[in-house]
Amino acid sequence: MAPSVDQTLQDWASHATDDELDAGPSLADLGGTEAVLAEAGQLAAGPLLPYLLTALGRELNAMDSDQARQLLDAAAQGLRDPQAAWVLADAIDVVCAHPDLAMRLGNRTVRDLAAHVETALAGDADAALAQPAVAGLLRLAVAQTATPHRLLGLLTEITGNEPSDALERLPILVGVAHDHFGDDALLDVLSALENQASLPSGTRADASFELALADMRTALEAPDRAAVEEHLRRALMRFKDLDRTHETRLDARAHAAAVDAVLAFGELDPRPAAATPAEQRLAEAAAQLDTVIAQLAAWTRGMHQLDWLSARGLTQSAWSRLVTSLQTARTHLDQPSWYDPASALGDLLDVYVASRSIHTAPAGESNGLTALVSPPVEAAFVRSDGLLHHLEQALTTDPQFTNSPDALALREAVRAQRQATATGQVVPGKTLEGRPTLAALFQTDTPALRKDLDPQLLDRIEQLVEQHAKGYTPTGNARLDAHLELLLEELATSPAWKPRDSSYFTTLLEQFLRFLYDRFDAQADYYGVRTAYLGPCPDKADGTPDHWDEKHVQDDLHQHLAGTLTPGTVQRELIDVASGRTDVTYTPEPGSRFVAEVKRRTTNWTRERIQKGYLAQAANYTATGPPFGILLVGDDSGHTGGYRSVEDSIWIIHHARSATEVPRLIVTGVLPIGRPTPSALRLPRTTT
Repeated sequence: MAPSVDQTLQDWASHATDDELDAGPSLADLGGTEAVLAEAGQLAAGPLLPYLLTALGRELNAMDSDQARQLLDAAAQGLRDPQAAWVLADAIDVVCAHPDLAMRLGNRTVRDLAAHVETALAGDADAALAQPAVAGLLRLAVAQTATPHRLLGLLTEITGNEPSDALERLPILVGVAHDHFGDDALLDVLSALENQASLPSGTRADASFELALADMRTALEAPDRAAVEEHLRRALMRFKDLDRTHETRLDARAHAAAVDAVLAFGELDPRPAAATPAEQRLAEAAAQLDTVIAQLAAWTRGMHQLDWLSARGLTQSAWSRLVTSLQTARTHLDQPSWYDPASALGDLLDVYVASRSIHTAPAGESNGLTALVSPPVEAAFVRSDGLLHHLEQALTTDPQFTNSPDALALREAVRAQRQATATGQVVPGKTLEGRPTLAALFQTDTPALRKDLDPQLLDRIEQLVEQHAKGYTPTGNARLDAHLELLLEELATSPAWKPRDSSYFTTLLEQFLRFLYDRFDAQADYYGVRTAYLGPCPDKADGTPDHWDEKHVQDDLHQHLAGTLTPGTVQRELIDVASGRTDVTYTPEPGSRFVAEVKRRTTNWTRERIQKGYLAQAANYTATGPPFGILLVGDDSGHTGGYRSVEDSIWIIHHARSATEVPRLIVTGVLPIGRPTPSALRLPRTTT
């Protein structure tokens, strides 16, 4: 007698690798298509429904049409009548990860999920079905696999009188639906849930938190600073009330500290004679935020959460970046340019966007790729003001601009812009034509710029502003987010991973990761001469092949970090650091120094060769500071057979030089440089 599908699945699971377990079983792993067809109805009606859907999703497009129809019908019946709420939740995860499967299941899935919501809220079915069913409708709508109308119709009819078990965690989903679809009737639903005294305190607290986030979003989308501050104060009141009444709501405490610090930042006196209450308030809020963020990361790590909601790695990094901005600003309060909360407001916007992004597989994708869909936030004032602030900082502090008369002229135009009250945006004359990012920062009453400004300087400034804007724009790349999350989890195992060093290094790590992911995809002309090293190196004068020098990689990394991290905190080639000279150094505040060591090799690499050849020097730079560092290796080994994936080229090396030393954790990345054109790639020869 042939073994049952259940037995075959257990045997497969006992021998599968971690990657195979993550991907889930195929039809062959379940015993073959015929065996699965014979037990399809039984599988769909029980706890193995998610495994049936996984196998079907993986092989749907390669199956016989009649067999596919039979399995789809069985799966649809399982979704219509699941054995339990947790089975439905797991099944929805599978459907949302395979858009082709969702499309083939069609509108019947939407109808069945809507029916689960209706009956659960009416008290006619298991109340626990409401949350996974609403989550399924929401995720399908965000992925554009289904329209949001059915979902919004169901949610806007909630009154708060439904069974309390059915409303558990629904406020979170109502808030996320408002983020992505903007139906203000959903805010009325949240208000009704917040004020329904018969509901559990946790459900009411969730509703209050979502309303506070809505206030914060309104603030970030406001057209001027006065309106921003008004709505932030409203959000602050809600966050503080939640923190006071629910001691476990670390998320509310973190948001309260963040908003309080941003508001205090805007109230600082530009020329204080002595310490002011606003300075003290900023210091206290920034210190509390630093502590709470570490607690929040530890509290949520490993807990059951809605895995599909929020870019976890990027959210943690956004929080760390806000901490870094506030703490670094506190050490520069004697500089008038720091009395502008634009940078902190931009960081607060990044926290909001990252924490409300949804992992999904977009419609039309059949290869298992997952994207991050961020809520559409029209924060024109905050984004523009933040870029203006960064541009003025660069023109004031960056050596390549500070002594240029043309840069000074542009800075004066920027300062005039900061006093502007008009809202229309135009190009100041024709000077900035072809430089849209820079031009968009100027408004109608900006004085016309001289026509003889150095075009090369303007190109460098356009590149700087564009890079800064891109440096914190949601990437939509779920692979980057997941990779960042894994690296942060490994770093958190170090006993030295504590505030503020953990926040500062997280900020650096995100930009290092963005740099690598960006350059892996980039062509050699991406940033002109600056990124030429990504392509073939010109031959030597005698016609023999040449290799790029590591200076080209170092220059690009330095410019990327200097263009995205706080101005003045990134230096290169510092001397007398662990008896040596560093390549790129990040110093967010005195006493916290992180070094990025840059190398280049011309022969094939393995992780063991990288560690043996370069680790000692990279680790030694951490001898007098936090035990965390960066090692970047430019791989100029030819690549005629292609090169490894970005995930396989980034890892953490643990290195302790004695039994008593806290291990040095060096985040290592290998970047392929000197790449041939795609048409020149060849598969390696095989012998037969």
